[in-house]
Amino acid sequence: MNRRALVMVAAAFVLSGCFPLHHTRPGAEGWRQKTRTIGILSAVRVDEVSRGGVEEENEEWTAKAEHNVVKALSDGLRTRKLRAKALSWKDDADLDEVRLLYAEVASAIWRFTYPPYAFDTKRERFDYSVGPVGPILDRAGVDVLLVAAGAGQTGADGRRLSFVAGNSTALLTLGLVDRSGNVIWFDVSFGYQTDLRSDADVTATIAKLLSELPGEAR
Repeated sequence: MNRRALVMVAAAFVLSGCFPLHHTRPGAEGWRQKTRTIGILSAVRVDEVSRGGVEEENEEWTAKAEHNVVKALSDGLRTRKLRAKALSWKDDADLDEVRLLYAEVASAIWRFTYPPYAFDTKRERFDYSVGPVGPILDRAGVDVLLVAAGAGQTGADGRRLSFVAGNSTALLTLGLVDRSGNVIWFDVSFGYQTDLRSDADVTATIAKLLSELPGEAR
C-alpha cells in the first residue's frame, strides 16, 4: 500500500469518530503556567501529483502553505492571549535537526496511535520525545515549540486525486514540545478537499486543532 493510500485508510478510520483525534501526555494541563512565548515551527510540504500518481514537492506551493500555517497559528494563539514567535529552520542547523527529529516522532505517533495499525499500549500511554531542547529554545527566545507537520497533495492542472477526493487533500498535525523534548499534546486533521495553499482552508483547520489545546476552555 503506497503512502497516500495508507493515509486515506487511516483518515477514514479517524474521521469515523471511533478514535480520539488528539492525544495528551499526563500532566500537560499545566503547560501554560510555565509559558511566556510559544515558538512556531513549520514542517509542512505540498506535493504535486501528476498522472500515474507520481508525487513531487512543489516549492512554490510549499512556501504558500508554510505562510498560511504560520499566520493561522500566530493569529489563533494571539486570540488565546498567548505570545507567539515564528521560527525558521532553514538557516538554523539546531532547529533543522529538531524539525527532522520531530518529523520522525510525528510519523511514529501517526502510525502507532491511529488506525489502521494502532497499538493499544501506545494509545493508552502517550509517551513520545525528541530529546532535550532547552538550550535551543533559550537561544530562540521561546519556552515551548508548536510544530506544524504534514503534507498536502494537489493534482496537476486541477486534476482530481480520486473519486472521493477533490483536487487537493491534506494531512496536518500539531505537536506541542516542552523543554525536555516531550510531545505533550498532539492533534491531527485530515481533509479530503482541503488545500494547504488556501488561507481559508488552513485558518479553519488550525482553529479546530487549537480548540483542543490542553487547558483550552470547552
